[in-house]
Parts: sequence; structure tokens; C-alpha cells
Amino acid sequence: MKLVVVTRNPRGIASRFLVRGSVPVEAVLLDESPGPSFGRRVRKLRRVGVSAVPVGLVLRRAYASAQGELPHLDELGVRVVRVQKLAGADARAVLAGADIGVSLDSSLIPEETFSVPEHGIVNVHHGAVPAYRGGPPLFWELADGVQTVGFTIHRIDAGIDTGPVLARGELKIERRSTLRKTLAATLPVLHERSLEALEQVLLDGVLEGERQERRGRARTTPRLRDYLRVRRALRHYDQRP
Repeated sequence: MKLVVVTRNPRGIASRFLVRGSVPVEAVLLDESPGPSFGRRVRKLRRVGVSAVPVGLVLRRAYASAQGELPHLDELGVRVVRVQKLAGADARAVLAGADIGVSLDSSLIPEETFSVPEHGIVNVHHGAVPAYRGGPPLFWELADGVQTVGFTIHRIDAGIDTGPVLARGELKIERRSTLRKTLAATLPVLHERSLEALEQVLLDGVLEGERQERRGRARTTPRLRDYLRVRRALRHYDQRP
């Protein structure tokens, strides 16, 4: 089975997947687009408020740090194809040679692209669906005070984390005294467990999946009040590294 990985992060979970080496990868499609359009950013700001901007920057750094030192995709001996947009002909050309795609920390993939591989594209989502569609992972579980964080392996469709489910799992959140320490203690384990489930799905070759119940709105960047609430909730935890 020819597999193409789609990601926007050259030193993230896609690198972790390639290092594991359990499933051969034909190529990596690296999305280097500048991100959402100006119009989409404005609409999001209207929905979540301007306080989400600095929170998003802080969280981006915290999540990057929590993943640890991972090799750059260019160092892993797999063909890396850089594209400026996932809706473009270049991206579709790479996926046209694949039996299946795997989305690992990718931006939204449009239908004209995710429908190209014979078996579509499978996404690794860190969050239990339908309650925790969207992201960021772990943050909203902490905000809600739950004790576990889930992961979902699903086929991509036109919604946000709404496609048929191929595998699920969960693990305990290792709470620490700060959000950064909590992420560092939990996120790498979450990534490893979800990749184990992904590999099993790919090796079994069962790609139909269980239809999701479509309810609830996808989570998005927290507002400042959400971020401060999580910080306060973690302060009483011990100072373990």
C-alpha cells in the first residue's frame, strides 16, 4: 500500500511516525502555506475575540516545546514535497500516486484533495469525538476538568473531525503545576498511543469506519479567560518536572 503523509509541521508528530518506521511511507506532503485567509482570520476573531490572539501564540510555543527534540523531515530519508496550498495541483499530483493519505498535524484538507487517493485520507485527531472535535488537544479537557484525553483515528470528510471512526483510545492526563509541564508530561505519550492505533489500522487495512454522531461545535483557540482558568486550576499540583 502506497502511503503519503500530509503535515504542516516539519518537526512534529509526522517525524515521530517516520522514526517509528512500522509502516512504509512513499512521500511526505509538507504544507508551507501561510495559513488561513485574511477573511477567515477576521471571522474567527469576531467569534472568539481578540484575546485569542496572544493566547494562540503562547499555546503554539508550549505545544512545540512539549513535543521534544524531533528530527526534521528532511533528515529522515523520505521524499518531502513542499506545497504552498493543499488545494493546488501540486498537492493533488503527489496524492494521485498514493493508495491512502495520512494527516498528521495538518491544516484543513479540501475535498478536491482528500478524495484523490483511492482510500482517501485518514486523520489522527487528538481528542475524543464528538465532544472534542477541533482543538487545541488537552487544553479543552483541562478546561472542562476531565481526567483523560482521547484520540480518534478517522477518515477525513468535509467537516472538522467528523468522518467515520476507525479507532479510538484514551489515557490519563498527567497534570502538573503549569500548562507547559502538563503538556510535556502528557502530549508525547498521547502521540505515541495514537500512532500505535494508526499503525494497526493501516496494517489491518479496515478503512470503512463507524459513522459519527454529528453534534456540537468544533473547539477552537481559547479566549484569555479560558487560558487563565486552566492556569489557576493547575497551580495546586506539585512541582514534578
